[in-house]
Amino acid sequence: MSFPKNISKLIKNSSGVIQFAKDGKYEESWIISINDSRPTIEEIKNYVEADNYQKLIVEYIWNQDIDEERYVLTVIQDDGCIEKDRNKFVEKCLGIFYGELSFDDLVKQIDKQIVGREFLLQHPVQRVRLGVFNHWFSVGPIEMWDTGDDLSKEVIEQKIKVRPEVEKSNLNYQGLAFIYNFDGSLPGPYHILKTPTCHKKDEGWAVDTDLVYENMRGMVKGN
Repeated sequence: MSFPKNISKLIKNSSGVIQFAKDGKYEESWIISINDSRPTIEEIKNYVEADNYQKLIVEYIWNQDIDEERYVLTVIQDDGCIEKDRNKFVEKCLGIFYGELSFDDLVKQIDKQIVGREFLLQHPVQRVRLGVFNHWFSVGPIEMWDTGDDLSKEVIEQKIKVRPEVEKSNLNYQGLAFIYNFDGSLPGPYHILKTPTCHKKDEGWAVDTDLVYENMRGMVKGN
């Protein structure tokens, strides 16, 4: 697939923020900036062992404060990952993050250290959602597209219009999430690429419908 190469041309710098979440509880994410001191082994252990949960999630964020250039790569530590130990998963993810790698090299290292094979972004997108970042399930995402659906700008506009709490939000910026291996049929983890979706407006953010459609057309039509 050409998606990673195309995306990497748009991402000029290394990831500036990493965050971890448990079972999709993004509102409670452990957020770490590249300017923060690297968490210690003890801090990692305290986080990993603090709750009962099924899946641990990592997100690498580029251009956190620039709406037009913000990208997010999400990887779920599920059965598709060779690294099953949660403490080592966090340690390795942080090591990759603090390495300040290019997008392509970061993906390669996650594949090598976490997944165990070349896998991320190598297969067709299976589902697309639009939601408020770190409020994916408290606000609720819009189901924008599923495998087999036609891609219609009019349908996209209508889906956004009937969800005003997602279309405009003061909670956080919105993200358009392209989901890979949603059905778990491939030999690797469920993972997501989130692309620029919105612009700052007043005290919050507003979805740019044209940008959503252009991103979807580029990502989904390439399947």
